[in-house]
Amino acid sequence: MTHKFLTFIIIFLAAVAQVSLAPNLFPGASVPDIALVLVIIWAARQNFESFWLWAVGAGLILDVVSLGTIGISAVSFLVIAFATSFLSKRFFVVQKGKSFFWMMILVLLGTSVNYFLTGGLIALQGASGADIFGLKEWLLKILDNFIVLMIVYWPLIRSKRIFPIEDTRLIVR
Repeated sequence: MTHKFLTFIIIFLAAVAQVSLAPNLFPGASVPDIALVLVIIWAARQNFESFWLWAVGAGLILDVVSLGTIGISAVSFLVIAFATSFLSKRFFVVQKGKSFFWMMILVLLGTSVNYFLTGGLIALQGASGADIFGLKEWLLKILDNFIVLMIVYWPLIRSKRIFPIEDTRLIVR
């Protein structure tokens, strides 16, 4: 029960930090996806079956906190969690010494999927594609998410004693 409560608190604080704190620390149009980076880290280290509900929950929490359309981030996080779990299970399990490098690849892929999937879903609601998609914004989003990954990866992995994460995929050395 403590594990579930801590997971909820971390996801909630990440969503609040993404909506309220990150725009002040990262000036400009691009804001890092803190909740997305956490979902990618956890999805790479856990089975999809044990994590998919948390990915949907993180997306819903982010949508509620950001006052956005409910469900857009939830769908995006679910797709990204499935893809991350699939890739880490099939391809990255043998790469034990370079887990941070593989995590960067997963963040690159997850950020790209999230950027274009949420942008496409927003475009379906009536916004023009030119307002949503842009090469500069996409590259800045990837760079910002790499910075967030560097900040949260090692503390999150090292906190296994307090916050248990299944080590079934990537191993930190």
